[in-house]
Amino acid sequence: MVRCFIAVTVPDEVKMHVSHLQEQLKEIPIDCKLVESENIHITLSFLGELSNEEAENTKRKIDVVCRKFSNIEAKVCGLKIIPSESYIRVIALDVFDNDGKLQQLSDEIKRTVGGDVKPPHLTLCRVRDVKNKNEVLSKLKVWKTFDAGSFTISKIVMMKSELSRDGPAYEVLHTSELG
Repeated sequence: MVRCFIAVTVPDEVKMHVSHLQEQLKEIPIDCKLVESENIHITLSFLGELSNEEAENTKRKIDVVCRKFSNIEAKVCGLKIIPSESYIRVIALDVFDNDGKLQQLSDEIKRTVGGDVKPPHLTLCRVRDVKNKNEVLSKLKVWKTFDAGSFTISKIVMMKSELSRDGPAYEVLHTSELG
């Protein structure tokens, strides 16, 4: 069994901007686990534990989905609090494109592959505890329009995630080119 998810890898330039924002997040009164720079990605679907046979079938399904889409121009911007401002569990950045193709890709993954599909986002940190909610929300509002940059999505990946005390270790199991 392998723990898997479907994602978009992001270029180093975007990771650099994201890492800079993560450094600033350390200054607000929250207890959180930042996503390591090498693990920064855009989540499309969390698949959970798959057998080897299920993983192989999933790879084929992802290939079918990706053939239906051409490259997507995406922008990583705008701070997002998940699930809500009243219950802060994840701080993330939204991911947009001008023509809605990224959401269409996400919808097609949900229909064809399944898994726990959320709107595309880039996780900055997972929050364990909020020390002063009013102060946290006030500081986070400053980054509501944060822009980590734009890039072309030309492929999606199926990742293996191994959890350890040092945090997750990711490995690309399969790459599917768009178009």
